[in-house]
Amino acid sequence: MTTNVSWRDLYSAAMLELDRTQLFAKIEAAQAAIKQALEELVDDGRLVVEDRQFMTDALRNLHALARLEFTNASPTARREQRRAQG
Repeated sequence: MTTNVSWRDLYSAAMLELDRTQLFAKIEAAQAAIKQALEELVDDGRLVVEDRQFMTDALRNLHALARLEFTNASPTARREQRRAQG
C-alpha cells in the first residue's frame, strides 16, 4: 500500500468536519490530493489495485458528502459554499 498519507489526512479531515463553512474547502482539498496521489502512482508505475480502490472509494464518499450537505442545503449554506469557493 502507498506511503502517501497526506491525502488520507485531508480525507479524514473532510469526512469529520462539522463546520459547514469549512466543509466544502476541505472536501475540495481532499479530492485534489487524492487525484494527485493517483496520478503520481500511475506515473511511477506503482499503482496497486488496493490503493486505487481505496482512493476511488474515498472520492466517491467525498462526492456523496458534498451532495448530501450542499444539494439540500439552506440558502444560507449555499451562500457560504459559494463564498468558500472564492
